[in-house]
Amino acid sequence: MKKYLITLISLLIVIASLFLPPPPGLSRDGFIMIAILLMAVILWLTEAIPLAATGLLILALQPLLGIASAQEVFSSFGNRAVFFILASFMLMAAVEKHALHKKMAAHFLRIFGSSPKMFIIGVALTGCLFSFFMQAHGVAAMLLPLCLQILIITKVVPKESNFGIATMLSLAYGTGIGSWGTLLGGARNPLTIAFLDEIGYSISFLDWIKICMPIVFLTLPLVIFIILRLYPPEVEDIEKAVKEAEQSISRGMTEEEKGVLTIFAVTVLLWIFFSDAIGVAVIALLAVSSLFIFHLIEWEDVEKRVQWGIILVYGGAITMGINLADTGAARWLADGILNIYPNKYAILLFIMLLTFLLTNLMSNTAAVATMLPISLSAALKAGISPVIAAMATATAGGVAFMFVVATPAMAIAYSSGYLKQHHIFKAGLIAGMVSIAIIFFMAIFYWERVLHL
Repeated sequence: MKKYLITLISLLIVIASLFLPPPPGLSRDGFIMIAILLMAVILWLTEAIPLAATGLLILALQPLLGIASAQEVFSSFGNRAVFFILASFMLMAAVEKHALHKKMAAHFLRIFGSSPKMFIIGVALTGCLFSFFMQAHGVAAMLLPLCLQILIITKVVPKESNFGIATMLSLAYGTGIGSWGTLLGGARNPLTIAFLDEIGYSISFLDWIKICMPIVFLTLPLVIFIILRLYPPEVEDIEKAVKEAEQSISRGMTEEEKGVLTIFAVTVLLWIFFSDAIGVAVIALLAVSSLFIFHLIEWEDVEKRVQWGIILVYGGAITMGINLADTGAARWLADGILNIYPNKYAILLFIMLLTFLLTNLMSNTAAVATMLPISLSAALKAGISPVIAAMATATAGGVAFMFVVATPAMAIAYSSGYLKQHHIFKAGLIAGMVSIAIIFFMAIFYWERVLHL
């Protein structure tokens, strides 16, 4: 009943916008689009209906209410970022099918030896590095069994052991920070590129790395330090556990695994060096085609592993952003922000803090989709580069450290049984504020130079 009530209230907001007079300076269509935005925020925040279903509802309401024609709304769904996301998921399906990621992660963790502190650092670093190339929650799901194996063998007490708490926080935060580094880290990254593309700014795979990778390198050590400071491990040695984990990776690589690894490595190199000339989506589609040509993956593998719902969330989000801009609604909201915070740096920080708040309460992609049209309009009015505003929104949208519901990776870590919510909030608030500060200062002092703005 609660979900029905929330859904009904959100729809009544849209219906009310059809009859109530719009505020001064806002068109009727703009007023309806703000109502659709409020509906989306409520539904994404509460998950009264699935996130993908909210995306479908956004797509349907815009032509239904006369905001734009069906052709205009649905054509936005064909954005190149949609195919990049889809092809990326298919690549990850091949990696998962052959368990290539688990073997690589186990080998990587073995490097860090038998020190509990080094193991915690290793979990965060491994999660971070793997999240450069696959979805953060996929990395968390991959590393969780390895982490649990170590914790169970060492017989630490769930929800009381600092070693258990620190291990799971490192798993969640490491993968989250790594997701900032490349376009592959999360759906919010290509979503941001798509928004910028709509207003005439092209950001390549390598451009994204230049902008975001320094933030990753600065933030990860500080967040690890915060975790170890708050929850210093009480365990002295985990050598026995490490040796048992090593036994699970004794088998060598098969020909199929080598083939998938080769295609993936070539794809990443092409993204880095040729994305400007060819396009990240085209490269990804060629890579997926190669997997099928060499029979390294079957369509059934794709059907089972691809997150089709994210595509629908994306479709609704991008069309909503376009029409928030076209109807003047985003500009009207941006004017409201400018009236409160006239200084451009204060505006940038406010946008980041608001995104940080939203992303801890709802889906990363949904939070960034909500904020992007508003932050881009505010940036244009305040004299901030739209690229800086968009990248600040995207990276702040990845600082989801405070609540279990913030990201699937956090929920996966919490499901281990070694964490309580107050452990997450305590570490997440400090780590989150440090991360936002780093992003803010990098946006001001570094991004303008690297982007030649």
